[in-house]
Amino acid sequence: MNVVRRYDYNLPWRGVVVGAVFYGSLSVLMVHEAMGTAGVISVCFIGLSVLFAVLALILVIRRLLFPRVLELGDDAILFPHGFPRTRITRIPYADIIRMTESFRFPDSVGLATAMGSFEIAAPRFHDIESYHAARDFVCVQASIMIPRYDERDPSAARQWAEFPDPILRWVEPEDWPRYRTHLVVSKPLLTRLARALWFFTRCFAILFLPWLLLRLFRVPTAPAAEYFWLSTSVTVFFTCLHWLFATYPAHTSEVSFRDNGITQFFGKQTRDLHYRDCSGWEVVERQFEGRVLYILLLHWRTYVTEVALPDTGIRDRLVQLFHDKRIPQSPGLKPSWESRQ
Repeated sequence: MNVVRRYDYNLPWRGVVVGAVFYGSLSVLMVHEAMGTAGVISVCFIGLSVLFAVLALILVIRRLLFPRVLELGDDAILFPHGFPRTRITRIPYADIIRMTESFRFPDSVGLATAMGSFEIAAPRFHDIESYHAARDFVCVQASIMIPRYDERDPSAARQWAEFPDPILRWVEPEDWPRYRTHLVVSKPLLTRLARALWFFTRCFAILFLPWLLLRLFRVPTAPAAEYFWLSTSVTVFFTCLHWLFATYPAHTSEVSFRDNGITQFFGKQTRDLHYRDCSGWEVVERQFEGRVLYILLLHWRTYVTEVALPDTGIRDRLVQLFHDKRIPQSPGLKPSWESRQ
């Protein structure tokens, strides 16, 4: 029998008041700005004022009339989130790859899955006992042990921690980004310049088209020369970023393999992938700077990801792990940059 535990899960009233005052202040500010302008700019300010006022009302009305409920079943979580419209996302416990807990106020537990990350925050519960009960139940159902705060070693306290510990974890070797950059710069310069020019043309067209439409409908707007140079400057900036990202397509990341999936940490961003979404794998070898570079290829639903391995020991342990997870090897798999050639 599936017993569902339900907990009130709402934004605290102090947060509602702060949010309503914030959006209301923005609405008043937009009205003030509209009074000092005319034409299409004034209309835009008035539209923004109405939008912020509506958001303030939604924040209060939703808290009063449509309270949120967090439901914990035996096999999945029904997680309410989103603004202004509430969405209910079903999170099976088997899909939780890792859990993170914040040691700072307010207490919270993060659930990392292949479809995104979700946070269960203590301030949204009616009391701290309800938060602890929900947290402990999720840990039991997900088979992930998180020690309580009073069970931790105070000398080892950090701002946050991940659970469970990885089966395998490594940082990609430093020659991995150099190898990827070498593949880019070894291509003909004219080809790279042509791609940058095509990007410049598309970006400039996107920026300049609104001005042309305003002139077509005889709406007062900026002079042609001023808008042209403004669009050109912005386009050059984005083209330079595009050039840099194309020249340096890879950076070292931290890779972790857990029982339910893979986590790749890029410094500020994290990607979580579940084993069931992986349809094949292969390890290829490439020569670079006098040594062999081992590259793990993972075939997901519509794309291939590449991860650099530090040594043959990690490679051999990964092969055994994929065998245990019954993920088939794909000998014909190629890196994305080679399949595009």
